[in-house]
Amino acid sequence: MGKSARSSVVPAATTLRFSLLSAGVFSVAAMLAGVACGGSKDGSGFDKTDGGGGGGLLGGGEGGGGPNFGGEGGNTTGGDAGADGCPPSATLVYVTGQGDKLYSFYPPDQTFTLIGKFDCLTNPTHMTVDRQGNAWVVAGGQIYKASTADATCTAASTWKPNGNYSDFSLTFIGITNTVDNTLFVLNNSSKLSSFDIGSGALTPIGNVGTSATLGDMTSNGDGTLYFLKDVSTPVLYDFSAADASTVSSNSIQATGGGSQALAFWGGRFYAFENSDINEYDPMMKTTKSIGTAPLSVTGAGQSTCVPKVPPTTK
Repeated sequence: MGKSARSSVVPAATTLRFSLLSAGVFSVAAMLAGVACGGSKDGSGFDKTDGGGGGGLLGGGEGGGGPNFGGEGGNTTGGDAGADGCPPSATLVYVTGQGDKLYSFYPPDQTFTLIGKFDCLTNPTHMTVDRQGNAWVVAGGQIYKASTADATCTAASTWKPNGNYSDFSLTFIGITNTVDNTLFVLNNSSKLSSFDIGSGALTPIGNVGTSATLGDMTSNGDGTLYFLKDVSTPVLYDFSAADASTVSSNSIQATGGGSQALAFWGGRFYAFENSDINEYDPMMKTTKSIGTAPLSVTGAGQSTCVPKVPPTTK
């Protein structure tokens, strides 16, 4: 369970710019169409309430890249929501893992920004983000809600840990502009369920068509569940949120078997294997290594507010 969150006074963020070296493109055997919201072997969370609420953004400060959403140095907390109801903090990818630290990740210029260390949990294993910019993290079988402004966190009061869900990937799939209170959770025994954050109802959907489901699950905001299975040659599954049936599955030519996480941004999928980052283009069906993260990643995720197509370049 989580201990009390820190003071609401947000310390200055330390922005770390990691120039990721572009590597060669390697072909994908079939198709990776995943999106992420968790990680592979370790979890975390925030905010004193379990529903909505707005997160903040620590943008690219001095010496850092990334988006500048206001304030000298690019650091803001909170921020106004756009026409789609999403604050700037909900438009980034977030990663966690080694050292229980939370980072934001801005794919266009491959910038990682250190947000802080979780104050209520250790060994995070999976993560997703809601449309209000809050991170929802798994650690030790518990779901935590975490601030993307300063990594303060608390246990979700309506989640009751149980033996069937000692570890699990999780994601939101909502495609509307309203608050999404339904998490989809997939445990290591192939059981897919929906979890109502408000009521605490855990509703079984069915067993997915693969065993030993170590890996990560996410959505790109189209109402679809994507799961990247963590095996030596990763397999990407598209599962039905209605009955857990397999819509499609494709092997990808990448090295799996380590700490794994999956995220989506701007029409691309980002598969983290330990600290290595692979970017997958589902249109071209190509994957390329784009460098390394500043930590071994066990959880990654983004909200359904992120861009669905690559940004226009001039």
